[in-house]
Amino acid sequence: MMPVQSPLTRSGSAIAVAIATLCLVGLACVYASERAGGGWCVNTIKQALFTVVGVGLGWILLGIGYQRIARHAYLLFGLGLLLLIPLLIAKLTGFEFGGLVPGRRGAHRWISLPAFQIQPSEFVKIAYVLALAQYLRFRKNYRTLAGLSVPIILSVVPMALILSEPDLGTVLLMIPVLFSLLFAAGARKRHLALFAGLAVAAAPLLWTRIADYQRLRITGLLLQSETFRDAVIDNPDAYAHLCSKRQALQWERDLGWQLTCSKAALGSGGLIGQGWGRGVYVEHNLLPDRHNDFVFALVGQQWGLAGCLVVLASYAVLILAAAEIAAATTEPFGRLLAVGIMSLFATQVVINVGMTAGLMPITGMTLPFVSYGGSSLLSSFLGAALLISVSLHRPFMLSERPFEYARSSRRPPSPAHPRGARHGGSAGAGPGGPSSDKQE
Repeated sequence: MMPVQSPLTRSGSAIAVAIATLCLVGLACVYASERAGGGWCVNTIKQALFTVVGVGLGWILLGIGYQRIARHAYLLFGLGLLLLIPLLIAKLTGFEFGGLVPGRRGAHRWISLPAFQIQPSEFVKIAYVLALAQYLRFRKNYRTLAGLSVPIILSVVPMALILSEPDLGTVLLMIPVLFSLLFAAGARKRHLALFAGLAVAAAPLLWTRIADYQRLRITGLLLQSETFRDAVIDNPDAYAHLCSKRQALQWERDLGWQLTCSKAALGSGGLIGQGWGRGVYVEHNLLPDRHNDFVFALVGQQWGLAGCLVVLASYAVLILAAAEIAAATTEPFGRLLAVGIMSLFATQVVINVGMTAGLMPITGMTLPFVSYGGSSLLSSFLGAALLISVSLHRPFMLSERPFEYARSSRRPPSPAHPRGARHGGSAGAGPGGPSSDKQE
């Protein structure tokens, strides 16, 4: 009998297995958080349905192919920006379009439809990667300082719209994506360093512009320390630019409650955890957002360090597979698309796990494939499907590897072995051959 071959590549199969593991963990956590309350597990049913829909959308996208999607990259990006406009209007004017754009906790991030609601920023980040990869794929003008203006504008417009919702987490997610794509496309390192320096220099100005609760999320990293809180209480004037004496006194019982409980839940699991559905933070509603933003804390309490390592290992497989796809792809758009999606997943995981453990500010970032949330889950499936599509449909190109400008400009041709003459080689040698002289 002939062995049954998988329709996916080795990297694609690894991504599929990692996603299946993460989705099962997510469903188990959502169910455990609902079971203690009794009644119908509505969120679990919704999460399962969105998982099925996500798999279906991913399968459709694989049939379309990433190269056909690339033709409509700018259109998809424009549609994503249009979806953000009602959110901006609702935030600035208070007009919620008859309940279509409801406000929650002072934020307008969702569009509420009759059967479900969507969070446009989740889909904009995928469209953003598509548009940026499409722009950078064949251009060289971004290797000048002035030429970086278009990629910067492509980034600033959605960031400004998303930040107005406000959604600081998604904005923080898009910044590493921008730098990783520019770096992968061959932008000069000194230009990237210049922009990074300007961003650091502008941080004090941004600090004065963000809301008080957003500043407290950042200073929460310091307020975790009892020594720092005592210093603020003893000398409030010296720390007035960070927080007030009252905020330091009430932090653990107020804005710090979520972070305190998250760290306690993570630590209480020990090596192998307390068991599925067990633990005070699983059985009782003590940890806010435990089934979405802080679901990693439930993983730690139920399955301990072992469960956390399984989840992190699944993400490592996904990200390493994405890196392999990017490295093996010579088609410029596919290569950049793989780098962008890889950066999205890696940054999102680092931010979510970091904030759960108290190492990064709380930003409302979900954990891909694990956190509850339809828009987050669907966008994650779309991103993964694009990755697998690149591995399936990448063409074999008999040309130089893309974006290798600087390396070739320092390598003059050998006069003793003219092009195509060395060892009988031809001028059509493939990537890495004797004739693959890159030009800047």
